[in-house]
Amino acid sequence: MRRESASGFDSMWPSFVDVMSNLFVLMLFISVIFMISNFVSVAVAPGNADGRVAELEGMLEEKSRERALLVAKIKAAGAKEDELAELYDTLEASRLELRKESVKSGNLGSKVAELNQFILQLEGDIIKKDNRVKSLEYSEKNLKETVFQLSGEMRKLNDVFEATDKYIKWQKVQIVELGKKLNRALANKTAQLYKVRSTFFEGIMAAVAGNKSFVIQGDRFAMPSEVFFARESAEVSEAGKGELRKIAAVLKDAMRKFPDDTEWVLRVDGHTDAAPVRAGSRWASNWELSVQRAVSVVDFLIFEGVPASRLAATGFGEHHPVAAGNDAASMAKNRRIEFKLTER
Repeated sequence: MRRESASGFDSMWPSFVDVMSNLFVLMLFISVIFMISNFVSVAVAPGNADGRVAELEGMLEEKSRERALLVAKIKAAGAKEDELAELYDTLEASRLELRKESVKSGNLGSKVAELNQFILQLEGDIIKKDNRVKSLEYSEKNLKETVFQLSGEMRKLNDVFEATDKYIKWQKVQIVELGKKLNRALANKTAQLYKVRSTFFEGIMAAVAGNKSFVIQGDRFAMPSEVFFARESAEVSEAGKGELRKIAAVLKDAMRKFPDDTEWVLRVDGHTDAAPVRAGSRWASNWELSVQRAVSVVDFLIFEGVPASRLAATGFGEHHPVAAGNDAASMAKNRRIEFKLTER
């Protein structure tokens, strides 16, 4: 059984069979020619006919054997053809399998290419992760160095804090001691001031004895404004100058008895009643009037020889009354000049 094929073997096999067939026909033709020629020879030489016949018979037998051999070969060739056909079928099946395997190999090649690509990607990821690990190791090294440095700084800070804590404790002790000393100093100053004030008040009380307008109010003494000033006036009257001379004399005499390190000042406070200033007055308000009256008193005391550094002038207007009500008596009590010996 023959198959059409593009291979060299498939194209050679039919040619081989055709050659063998032509060869067999040619040999048969030669045998017939030979037999005819022998027959003609016998006919020409009858004397040798028997021998020639025998010879021809021998030759015929020989040709018959050759023919039989050739037929056997042809049959063998046919068998070989069948065998070759089977081999061809096997080869064709193998080719089909090979094509399938080629397809599989193609798919496998694609898979291999994908695997190679995946491997390359994995290698890239491994390189990246390796670089990341190296970076982390480097960062860890730097971090350890930083932690080591910070530990050193912390030890230094702890030493500083410990020293600071000791210093703070020492400072607290010093503050406590200083507070005790300050309290003692304040107590001494307070005692000195109390002594100064007592001396001053004793002198004032002696100087103004019999003056019913003189009023002691706690740590200060007061005199009505009318003792020193006319209504809505800030100019000290003659009578007021007389009273202020007494106060200045007492103050200068008491100063000689005061300790040199005593920080004291005589504060002169001006106060008015709640009645507003009259229209056309030179003062814009009772506050301005009270301040100017205090300044006038201070100026006169300075004129009488009291050091200016020991004097202070303040004005409160009508805002600190000592008597409630708008009656004449209450308003008269609120119009006053106060003197207060106090710390500077």
